[in-house]
Amino acid sequence: MWLVNGAGSTTSPATTLTFTAGDTLSQGEVVYVSGVYVLPASTASGSDPTRWNAIGVTAEAAVTAADVGVILDDIAIISSGNLVHQSALTPGQYYYVANNAGKLTAATAPSGITISGGYGAMTVVGLAISSSELHVEVGSPVTLT
Repeated sequence: MWLVNGAGSTTSPATTLTFTAGDTLSQGEVVYVSGVYVLPASTASGSDPTRWNAIGVTAEAAVTAADVGVILDDIAIISSGNLVHQSALTPGQYYYVANNAGKLTAATAPSGITISGGYGAMTVVGLAISSSELHVEVGSPVTLT
């Protein structure tokens, strides 16, 4: 970003950070931070609300205790194994943390969010820009009642 007077620039924040995997993780898995570890996020009703606080999507697979890159604000590759009830992303569709650990789900109602049946919260992860690419921009969880 350039200043109004054209002098200098600011540094951009990192879009991917390295964490320690707290579990075996696949590439494209939605994760949250617990202590020094990242673990699969979930918005399942009855689960610890800490798990609702997704931070991003894994950039690669990792085994427990290994370093893993987490995409915080950039493009992530999402495979069918990362989705619930879909085999590919729908471009233009927002995706949310599923109640299945580490997975994504779409809210398909054009009039609003209709996530129900086993969800305790709704956390947006990003917007699909192609059938396999998600622009990650994680939002705050919204508790469902």
